[in-house]
Amino acid sequence: MPEWLETWRSPIAQDALRVGIILAIVGGYLGVYVVLKRIVFVGAALAQVSAAGVALAFLVGWNPLLSATLFALVGSVFFAQSWGERRISRESLIGAVFLTFSALTVLLASKGAHGMEEVQHLLAGDILAVSPEEVARIWALGVVVLAVFILLRKEFLLVAFDAETAQALGYRTRLWEFAFYLLLGGFIGVVIHLVGLVLIFGYLVLPALGGLMLARRMTQVVGVAVANALIATVAGLLVSILFDLPTTATMLVFMSALAGVESVVGAVRSR
Repeated sequence: MPEWLETWRSPIAQDALRVGIILAIVGGYLGVYVVLKRIVFVGAALAQVSAAGVALAFLVGWNPLLSATLFALVGSVFFAQSWGERRISRESLIGAVFLTFSALTVLLASKGAHGMEEVQHLLAGDILAVSPEEVARIWALGVVVLAVFILLRKEFLLVAFDAETAQALGYRTRLWEFAFYLLLGGFIGVVIHLVGLVLIFGYLVLPALGGLMLARRMTQVVGVAVANALIATVAGLLVSILFDLPTTATMLVFMSALAGVESVVGAVRSR
């Protein structure tokens, strides 16, 4: 049996594949909302806030999962606030939060036992290092988050993209907005210390971009986004094993390639 096939069938690769599949489904689905709501950088900022929580946990001996989730939830509360008309734009505040917590992550990690190695892990992660217990935990969380979004998809869509109508129909839009950010932040907070900031951010952006360029109906966009994420996950894992490449980077290259091809196809079809 070829060596790469043995590696592919190993428990490590199969656990990484299982984690990648649930991340692809949930990330691809949530990513459509994130991109359509034009809050892509909120996703990046939440991931960076969670990373700072992990760095603090490593430094003081806390549980990194709980710390990252707590930081992400606090960040979600912050970003869920209504900004209205202010002198400083929302984008500026998101950028300030991202930069502040990026610096904080580096400072905290620099005082930890493994220094910059921890920073690199928080950025790139290592999906091949996920344990079987963590696989089960991520699947449980992913199924819960996905189920909530599917059950409440009409409400989330209405509040996100037609807030005035939602208010006229009696929806408490601030509460629904808050619930959306809590689910997004909770999901990011739980998985970031396992797979890294870059990979989870990629799942939230690139597959959805391809879906939006290729399809028109919401169900089709979600279907294409999830399919993109699944294809990139399986192909990225397999190619990284075959050619001994960094797994996260390989998966992201496939996500980018799919989004690029679908953008071209979408542009040609729209002429």
